[in-house]
This record gives sequence, structure tokens and C-alpha cells, in this order.
Amino acid sequence: MALTPEQEWTLVGCGLVAHADEILDIGEWDEVLRYVGSTLSEADQQVWMEILSNQDQLEQRFGALGPLPNGEGEELLRRCWQMALADGVGTDVEATVHDRIARKIGADLDQVARWRETWTRQAHARAELTVSLAAMFVNLDGHLDFHEAIHFDNLLERLPIPVGRRVELSELLHTPPTLEDLVERLIALDPGERVRALHSLVPLLRASRRGGRERELFFELSHRVLGSQREVERLLDHDGSAS
Repeated sequence: MALTPEQEWTLVGCGLVAHADEILDIGEWDEVLRYVGSTLSEADQQVWMEILSNQDQLEQRFGALGPLPNGEGEELLRRCWQMALADGVGTDVEATVHDRIARKIGADLDQVARWRETWTRQAHARAELTVSLAAMFVNLDGHLDFHEAIHFDNLLERLPIPVGRRVELSELLHTPPTLEDLVERLIALDPGERVRALHSLVPLLRASRRGGRERELFFELSHRVLGSQREVERLLDHDGSAS
């Protein structure tokens, strides 16, 4: 199936932002492809992986992009800025590339700068809540084993959290919050942010050795903060994570 204009803009825009700091990580490409993973065949995903790893090819694609459908600009720019936040903090260089994308779609740069501030705050708040959720899940039986600690650390490394703050949050492994506290904090987020926080937990749940216990708690938690059983099932069963 061919990509929609929004999907191609997403792939190219996120790819350009990922190249901005000249530190390329295969995990960043996975982050980009998850937006359209269910649309692309394995062969097409490989083609796009090659394009994403080559800045010259990305520039060619960027120059050839057609108009973005009306009303899609803000969401496109949000997704592109998520790439900048992959290592915790968006840099000035990444903001410059982000502005370049914004100019191409005709967005107001002052408004875009305000959006970036909002998205950064939201991403950090969501990431810290995700770490708290993970700490609770790996301590379900009151015992933390080495395998669980490794997966917790891997999750912490993947989230948009400044390096210094990651050290502080790692202590949650030994003092996890309660379920009721986490429900309150999740409900305080807007619905989209709730979904993204819960989606971030899926890899940790899939790696669990506890069988169905964590899955059952995840269903309970998700149902309480999302309400939709269908959405809860999609969170666990869909191959990928939130956009």
C-alpha cells in the first residue's frame, strides 16, 4: 500500500531531525517507522531504512514532497519534534531543522516555538510517569530481579528524559509509587498522552517472566484511565508503540 502524503512527510521530516545532531541510532529509525509500520511491507520498510540512513536521499525526498493536507501541520511537527526529544532534550540545531520543515508547510515560526516548549514539557512529564509505572510493574511481587532491572534501565534509556534526571528516577526501582497514585497522575494527562505513556510500557510487559499477571494489571490500569476495552487490547496486541 502506498504511503499517504502525511506519512511520507512524517518519515522525511523525522529523518531530517534525526540527522540534525549527526548522531545516528538505529533505534531512531525504528521510532520513525513505527508511525507507518502497519502500512509498509517488509521490503518497503527496508527501502525506507536505507533512505533514512542517507541524508542526501532524505534531502531529495524533502525537496520533492507535495503539499501537506490542510490541518495536518501541527501533528506532523509534533512527531518531528519527538525525534529531537529522543535523547531527553531538543537542541538548537534540531530546532533549526524543525523550523525548516515548518517553513516548508507554511507554519508560523513563533507559534511553532511555543508548540515545541509545550511538547517538551509534555514529553518529560509523560516520560517520568512512564518510569513510575514501570517501577510499579517490576515490583509487583515485592521482589526485583536482575532481569527486571535490566529492562527497566533499557526503558529509562529510551525515554525523553535529561541524563541527570534519569539517575534520580532510577531510584524509583526501590521506592515504587502506588497504583492509585499512578491512576490519578494518568488521568491528569490529556487522552493522547495517556495512550503514549501506556504504550511505552508494552516492551517491558512483553519481556516479563511473570506470565499473565502484569498483563492483567495493565488491562485494569488501562481500562481505568482510557475506558475503552478496544483501545486497551490494541495497546497490548498491536506490533509497535504509540505515536
